[in-house]
Amino acid sequence: MSKNNIVDHVKKIYAENRKIILFILRVFIIYLSWKFLSWFLGEESTPIDERIWPWLSSGWEAFNDSMRIVLLNATQMWFDFVGLESEIINNYRIWVYGYAVLGVGNYCIGIQLWIFFAALIVSYSGKWYNKIWFSIMGIILINLINIVRLIGVTYAAHYYPEYIQFNHDYVFNGVVYVFTFFMWIWWVNKFAETKKPIKDE
Repeated sequence: MSKNNIVDHVKKIYAENRKIILFILRVFIIYLSWKFLSWFLGEESTPIDERIWPWLSSGWEAFNDSMRIVLLNATQMWFDFVGLESEIINNYRIWVYGYAVLGVGNYCIGIQLWIFFAALIVSYSGKWYNKIWFSIMGIILINLINIVRLIGVTYAAHYYPEYIQFNHDYVFNGVVYVFTFFMWIWWVNKFAETKKPIKDE
C-alpha cells in the first residue's frame, strides 16, 4: 500500500468515526489535565507544607472541606427525616447510631467529576450561556445524586457489610457515573452545535 493510499485510508477511518475519535481525544486531554492539576495541588494524604505551592493547596483543601461539610449535613438531614440519630465527627465522617460510620474523603466529594463534566460541555461548540447554565445545573445534580450515594452506602454498610467495598467502588459510584454520562448525552443531543459533514457534489 502506497503512502498516499495509507493517508487516504486514515482519512476515511477518521471521517467515519470522527465523533467517537474526538470524544476519546477530549476525555484523554481532560484526564491528563486533571492528573496534572491533582499532582500540582497534592494528594490529600500529603502534608500541606510538603506540597509544591502550600498556599494554593491550602485553599484547595479548604474548598474540599467546605463541600464535604455540605454533603455531610445534607446526608444527616435525611437520617434526621427518617428518625435515625446521627452525628458528624470532625467534619469528616458521619456516624449513624446503630447503623454505620461513613468517612468522606476528597475523592468522595466528586469535584473531579464536576471538572470532567464541565470540561466536556465547554469543549463542544455551542452558545456560551447554554454551556454555563447547563454546567451549573449538572454540577448541582451531581451533588444531589452524590448525597443519595452517601445515604445508600450507609444503608449498604449496615445491611450488607460484607459487600461494602464492592457497593462503594462499583454499584454506587457506577450510578453516579452513568447519571453524569446521560446528562452529557442530553447536552450533545439538545444543545451542542456540531458541524455538518460536507457532501461531495
